Amino acid sequence: MKTLLPTEGVLPRTQRLDRVPPVQAARLLNAEDFNAARAVKQAAPALAQAIACAADTFLNKHKIIFIGAGTSGRLGILEAVECVPTFGVRPGQITGILAGGHKAMFRSVENAEDNAAQGGKDVLKKARAGDFVLALTASGTTPYALGALQAARQAGCRTALLACNPKADTRNVDIFICLDTGAEALSGSTRMKAGSATKMALNAITTGAMARAGKIYGNLMVDVQPTNRKLVARATRLIGQIAQTDEATAARCLHDARGSVKIAIIMHQKNCTYAAAKRLLQKHRGFLREALHEK
Repeated sequence: MKTLLPTEGVLPRTQRLDRVPPVQAARLLNAEDFNAARAVKQAAPALAQAIACAADTFLNKHKIIFIGAGTSGRLGILEAVECVPTFGVRPGQITGILAGGHKAMFRSVENAEDNAAQGGKDVLKKARAGDFVLALTASGTTPYALGALQAARQAGCRTALLACNPKADTRNVDIFICLDTGAEALSGSTRMKAGSATKMALNAITTGAMARAGKIYGNLMVDVQPTNRKLVARATRLIGQIAQTDEATAARCLHDARGSVKIAIIMHQKNCTYAAAKRLLQKHRGFLREALHEK
């Protein structure tokens, strides 16, 4: 009998899931979420490698690309999309590719994951030498994701694999991030524990990388794009907090800085014009702390 993938196993703790009261079902499922977090914790050394690689890629103006199928691929798309307003990155600088294309985001295209050649073709539409390609596959065996890794490696990209299988295929991988989440509470449903662990790992990679790339000051998102009232209010608070000024002054600085939190802070702290603040920030490659500390 063929050995089951770890994510396809049967979890003894939840074998009566269809017969327990709702509160017990909630507790059983939540207990497995804690196990997902533990798996991410154990993967910290590999996540650190991915953070450093992603930051270096970004700072050298190459792309960070997430690629996968099903739940894993959708999580990659979600992570890439959220980096634009959170860190002020250009669309396409951090991007995601999903097996089956745009329609697969909203309706499952299950057979798309079996096409290794298509994975290679799809990644080469965006990837170039020097880019960082991170394939996402809970099983660690998805042909689409593995085909993308092979093509990306041959194109001169740095590559990583995030999988929930310690025995995943790592032949074309520089960094292997193993999230050993084991069997799911609902057997085989990797949208659950494996998906939660994948999302946590992606959060760590992008946030850690953007911190190293100057997109964060302390733990504040100083490259946030103030595109709605909530984000304008957040940007104003950030300016007031870092520049230690009142709300009205912070709001005026944000306006004068044309919506840039970093430039607004520099203008206030250095008592300089927009153009001078922008030049200073560019001189320090977008690192606010370095710009503020220049004598």
